[in-house]
Amino acid sequence: MSRLLLLYCPINPRNLNSSGSGDIDFSSPTEHFRWCLVEHETRIDATGEGTVSSVPFADEALILVPTVDVRLIHTRLPLISGKKLDALLPTLAEPFLIDQRTPLRYQALPPQPGTSAIERTIVVTSASWMAWLEGQLADLPVRRVRMMPDCLLLPMPEAASTNLTILSDDAGHLSVMAVREGYDWGAGWIEAKGHGTTDTQNGSCPDSKRFDWSWVVPQAAAWMTQKSGINLILQAPEKPKAQRTRTKVRWQPQVEWALWRNPIKLAAVCGVMYLIGSLLYLATLGLSNWRWDKVTEEAARQNLLNPVAVNTAVLPAYIQQATQKIHTAGKDVGGDFIPMAASLQALLSVYPTELLETLSYQADGIRFRLRNTNSTPTPEKLLHRARTLDMAVVALGRNEYQLMPYAGAGVEHAQGTRP
Repeated sequence: MSRLLLLYCPINPRNLNSSGSGDIDFSSPTEHFRWCLVEHETRIDATGEGTVSSVPFADEALILVPTVDVRLIHTRLPLISGKKLDALLPTLAEPFLIDQRTPLRYQALPPQPGTSAIERTIVVTSASWMAWLEGQLADLPVRRVRMMPDCLLLPMPEAASTNLTILSDDAGHLSVMAVREGYDWGAGWIEAKGHGTTDTQNGSCPDSKRFDWSWVVPQAAAWMTQKSGINLILQAPEKPKAQRTRTKVRWQPQVEWALWRNPIKLAAVCGVMYLIGSLLYLATLGLSNWRWDKVTEEAARQNLLNPVAVNTAVLPAYIQQATQKIHTAGKDVGGDFIPMAASLQALLSVYPTELLETLSYQADGIRFRLRNTNSTPTPEKLLHRARTLDMAVVALGRNEYQLMPYAGAGVEHAQGTRP
């Protein structure tokens, strides 16, 4: 056996206070971890008392917990394991417990070798006290850690009628007692000195033992030799790993969505109201345009010389009638070839004369194509110039356009852009 560290945990102050010792000024349990370093089987190298951070390095450690802080219940357990057994332990241990007000931690010890698997021991401890102990043991400089009640250091009784060996320890004017009743179960209690059985604990009774390292070390070495699977620590305590430092942007806040819930709802309501308002406005514009078209058609219908059917478009008939009337008077309209050719000339006046490649006049306007040269304007530039001259030009393809009828009627032979 290499370097072995024996560490004796302090008693839960709650158990001391509940034993009628409220007049004692107890110091912090952090300072009352007693330890013993064992070299070469049973040779004591050093002893001490203090915090866990003050103990020396060792290969493995055996943590001893006062049995008064542990409730060991020997009973029968069903042949189940895992989470199902963990969920059933509180129900199985409930008849053996008196005070269940504090949060408790339950653990089933492994079965005794050579006995029935249903004969098990349930360990009930204070969840808060065990969490505190595990937090203290996280600073323990050892590789392997095991924890057990101190009553298991006592010899196991061979029969039910055998006198039990009592282990005692001093805590002020109190005595902390422990006995072993079987392979992995026992009991612990607190008594005032000079009362009851504690009169026999002065060393005169052969069945009494005081907690002393000279007696504890051989018992602990024998226990470690047995390689028992009893360990009250469910998981070896580990030092908390250093958290990775993440680069945080200074202006990046942590969003609390609960605080933004009402503003988001208000924004959603405002968005819906905006959409409804926009749809109503577009509907109003559509109705206004429809009414304007009807008024225009009615005015054109009243000025027609030859009435048309109700289903026939009125405006084309009126335009044709007005065009014939102007032609009869010997005048031209904006949709004739000459006025449109003049508009096209005004449109292309800022470009070279040889730029126009083809020209065709139709009822729906003049279609023209431009040559592909370095001076050929882009469609964007040509359409922009047409808008500045109050002309309607449509791009049909590459360098191909159409000048719509009556476009540029207000510009007669314009030589430049409008002011």
